[in-house]
Amino acid sequence: MAHRQSTSSASRREFIAILGSAAAMQSLFWPLAARAQQRPAAAAGFPNKMLRIIVPFTPGGSNDVVAREIATGLQVRLNQTAIVENKPGGGGTIAYSFVAKPPPDGHTMLIAPASFTIGPHLSRNPVYHPVADFAPINLVADVQFVMVVPASLPVRTVNDFIELAKKSPNKLSFGSVGVGTPQHLGGELFKLHAGVDLVHVPFRGATAVLPDLVAGRIDMFIGAINSLLPLLQEGKLRALATASLKRVASLPDVPTLSEVAFPGFEVGSGVGLVAAAGTPADIIETLNREIGKIIATPGFHDRMAAIGVEVVGTTPAAYAKALKDEYEKWGKVVAAAGIKPE
Repeated sequence: MAHRQSTSSASRREFIAILGSAAAMQSLFWPLAARAQQRPAAAAGFPNKMLRIIVPFTPGGSNDVVAREIATGLQVRLNQTAIVENKPGGGGTIAYSFVAKPPPDGHTMLIAPASFTIGPHLSRNPVYHPVADFAPINLVADVQFVMVVPASLPVRTVNDFIELAKKSPNKLSFGSVGVGTPQHLGGELFKLHAGVDLVHVPFRGATAVLPDLVAGRIDMFIGAINSLLPLLQEGKLRALATASLKRVASLPDVPTLSEVAFPGFEVGSGVGLVAAAGTPADIIETLNREIGKIIATPGFHDRMAAIGVEVVGTTPAAYAKALKDEYEKWGKVVAAAGIKPE
């Protein structure tokens, strides 16, 4: 009997020892196992090939600069080659259509500018839909807009300009960088809010509009602050208001249009990243998270501030709502302004 108890005790000790060893082994490998279980299946192998960011403009502009900053950051963070490809033309539709077509695996992304939500309203047969055809990733930044007039125009405030325009309907003009651009629709939105008649004068790009603006051959322009700031600092132009909902850091004394005239008035050039619709949600979350870390760095903020760009950063859901709201807003402006789709 004693022998059986001794044998039984030995067996229990051996069993407990084995359990202890198993527990130790489990504790050793558990963190790895837990991480493997927590990692989403679709994102587990992502990225497994080169990442591409498509820009719908030629190199050098703010959209291109943002894209290259993000590509550099993703290459480091995801340990995968990331490049920028410029595909200008067709009012952006060449780039938009290109990104909408590839397999929705997150390896091809698009820099989506403000005109992204405007384009379909200007075409009888749109080749893309900014909401239905794309999966929003992150609204990275915003190029803020400012309402300016020539220094020679005898107005100091937005209300001065409105009063002058009402005294001489269809005498004052506003410039844009082309029909259907944010600058054009910003001017049309101002006309609708102010109840004034202004003559629209389209130009081919900001570099073309600025000489006529400085010379006083056109009377008003709502455009990106990065191209206007040097002329404001030189006293050749006068800023009446910014077109964002909050004051711009580089023009702290200039009020917003929302403050002084039209509550909720906002025109800007959001710079975001989207992928093809159907891209797995966990891949979108991975990209959103890594891009969020890139744009949160002080260096990124400093480099964006140097070109007049405000860093934003959103969740995919918040960016989806912003795209939907912008699409609906510009559709109403196009219709109210009587701009006919071509």
